[in-house]
Amino acid sequence: MSRMKRGWALAKKSWSVLREHPTLIRFPLYGGALTLLMAIVVVGPGLYLIDDGKLAPGAPLVVIGFLLLSFIGTYFAVALAAAADRIFRGEEATVADGLAVSRANIGPIFGWAILSATVGLIFSLLENQGIIGQIVGRLLNVAWSLITFLAVPVIAIEGTGPIETLKRSGSLFRERWGQQITGNIAIGGLVALAGFLPAILLIVLGIGLWGASGFLGALLVIVGIILFAISALIASALNGIFGVALYHYAGEGATIGPFTTAELESAVKRTGGGGPAPSTI
Repeated sequence: MSRMKRGWALAKKSWSVLREHPTLIRFPLYGGALTLLMAIVVVGPGLYLIDDGKLAPGAPLVVIGFLLLSFIGTYFAVALAAAADRIFRGEEATVADGLAVSRANIGPIFGWAILSATVGLIFSLLENQGIIGQIVGRLLNVAWSLITFLAVPVIAIEGTGPIETLKRSGSLFRERWGQQITGNIAIGGLVALAGFLPAILLIVLGIGLWGASGFLGALLVIVGIILFAISALIASALNGIFGVALYHYAGEGATIGPFTTAELESAVKRTGGGGPAPSTI
């Protein structure tokens, strides 16, 4: 119970950083807009061709589309992490500053996009192999998400290639896995309570009222969709902020920004030697 309380404190601290620096939310906003556009322009036609029995042109289009989606997501996530790191260090950080770091690491970002897209496609294929495949695929997907949670700040700060990034993120995960899981759950729970659940309720209510009052029903659905989208943007920004703080603590034992040693240490479940001594940035 105390560990989860600390997790809520971490989520609130991440929110305080975002509230003081609202520019950070522009990174997931731009990334989300480009992702949606690419899904419509590339992935959508590819899926349509596959559904129409034209596998030869459709399958490569879908593969290319997923690779581009992975690249876009990683590109803007790295930019967010770089900007958050500058802010934590007491420096000014603009959108241009974050994007400059992504441009400088275009090679590592592209390599990571290929790796993560390939793994994602393998998991998707596995989940289509019956019930056992679904269970195994989803478990592997969860494990992959946890192990690679710190991949983005690793790329943003260290500029490593895909294999080195995977090794580094996996090493940091093993060192501080308890904190990572607690922080993720707390951030997800905070956004769910404040945004996702109300959005879903509005959408469901709007659909239920659609027959009796089309205007009111449509209005509720639209408001619910907008709230859901805003919540997704906030969740992405909060996870990016938390990831940078955890990266520094896991790799250097350093507290950074508004996060305290007690908050970061309380939920950590160490394996092995225990890591570096805490310091403050």
